[in-house]
Amino acid sequence: MIGGWSVAPWLFGLLGVLASLALAGAWRRHALRQQWLDLPGERRLHGVPTPRGGGIAVAAVLLAATPGLGDGAALVAIGLLVTAGAGLIDDLRPLPALPKLGLQCVGALPLALAWPLAPDLLGAWGGPVAAWLLVLALVNFWNFMDGSNGMAATQGLLVGGAMLLASGAAAPEGWLGLALVAGCLGFLPFNLPKARLFLGDVGSFAIGYAVAAMVLMAMSHDPGPALRWLLLPSVVLLDAGLTLLGRLWRRQRFWLAHREHVYQRAVLHGWSHGAVCAVYAAWTLVAAVLVWALAGQPLAPQALALVLAAALAVAVRAWAGQRWATVAGHENDMESC
Repeated sequence: MIGGWSVAPWLFGLLGVLASLALAGAWRRHALRQQWLDLPGERRLHGVPTPRGGGIAVAAVLLAATPGLGDGAALVAIGLLVTAGAGLIDDLRPLPALPKLGLQCVGALPLALAWPLAPDLLGAWGGPVAAWLLVLALVNFWNFMDGSNGMAATQGLLVGGAMLLASGAAAPEGWLGLALVAGCLGFLPFNLPKARLFLGDVGSFAIGYAVAAMVLMAMSHDPGPALRWLLLPSVVLLDAGLTLLGRLWRRQRFWLAHREHVYQRAVLHGWSHGAVCAVYAAWTLVAAVLVWALAGQPLAPQALALVLAAALAVAVRAWAGQRWATVAGHENDMESC
């Protein structure tokens, strides 16, 4: 029994994979007919017109899983619909930045109010605000990282799988992790190694939202210090976060897409999409092992693990900045792959 559902997790997972695979394929055909395409250009990594919005398959599987979350089902479903819906609108007809951000802010509220971040430490107001900011960060950062074949979906798959193994399908975060694994597995054949379909904002927003929900749920259920859960999405938080800070420091137009992430630099300087995806996957696998190893540990070693991860990310970014300079002459606008 999961959240009131009498369903075997393996059966739901299998059906989720098949549903995602079928929906992604159907969406690709429909998008081609409707000409919902990302076109090649000097600021993009792909060379042929490619349909976007295929992440609706992932969002649909996640939404189908929400009744199994028990008491938090309606809150997660509402937030997911608003957040992924903003992305879908933008995929079909470009949505200005402020209305899109406004919808994201509304979508983040249910999670923040239901699962505040460290309320004992941050207080009755600080906990929900911190959770709200974390949701917004993960939704947008997942979108920032969706610029190389397989990257965003593979990271969602690994984080969801790690959460499922760590918490079990009986826990709401584990159940949502199972749905995320199923949705990403069904989508990935269309996006890796060759991109025949892009996630689009609907997919990257949905994955980021689901990861935020899982992390907040897991932190609220952890009997001890819960910083370790932030290690699971750490490669996304650190690459996107450090890049954003760098652009703010240089007074660049940070709201534009660009070519300054480490993964973007690697692809532009000769790495294959698959190789880049594998390196980022290796980071997340190590992070998952650390999450398991730090279970029951006091706050100090958990904080130390996060600090070391941040230090390593800073060092890698500094090295990449020297070895792989960005392509000059543009504001570095780049669309998702």
